[in-house]
Amino acid sequence: MWHQRAKHCPLCGSTLAPALVEGRKRQRCPACPFVLYANPASASAAVVVREKVEVLLVRRAIEPFKGSWALPAGYQEMDEDPAAAAVREVREETGLSVSVERLMELIYVPDDPRKPANVAVFECRPTGGVLKAGSDALEVGWFHLERLPEFMGFDNNRGILERLRSGD
Repeated sequence: MWHQRAKHCPLCGSTLAPALVEGRKRQRCPACPFVLYANPASASAAVVVREKVEVLLVRRAIEPFKGSWALPAGYQEMDEDPAAAAVREVREETGLSVSVERLMELIYVPDDPRKPANVAVFECRPTGGVLKAGSDALEVGWFHLERLPEFMGFDNNRGILERLRSGD
C-alpha cells in the first residue's frame, strides 16, 4: 500500500521513521512536525435496480476479483461528491446513465487488497444509455435479486443485495 511505501517526508525530504504518535505507531519525520497518517480511500458503489426485482452487475476484467460479478463501483475523484462518483462509475463500467435515489449505507472495507476504503453505497435507477461493458468489465448484465450469480467479488456485495432484497 502507498502509505506503507512512503520513505521520505513530503515537506522537508528527511527519511521517515516509526514513532509513537497519539498512542499509535505511525511514520513520522524526525526533522519537522510531519506525521504520515494512513487514511482509507473514499469510494462509491451503485445498486442499480430495475422494476424492483433486478440489479445491474459487472463481471470484473481487473483485479481484485477478476472474472467475478460485482456492483459497479470505484474510487471517488477529488472533484466529485460520492453520488457523482457512483453515477460516473456506472456510466464508465456499463454505458448506462442513472439517477441516484438514496444513500443505502456507508460501509468500511478493511480487507480490500489495494487499500482500505469507506464506500458510499447508493441505490440508483437507470435513466438511459446503452448497456455495454466498459474497458474494466468483461460483461454486464441484469440479475434477478432471487437468482444472483454464484461467483461474486467483494464479500460486502452479496450482503448489500441481500439487504435490498429483504427490504432492510
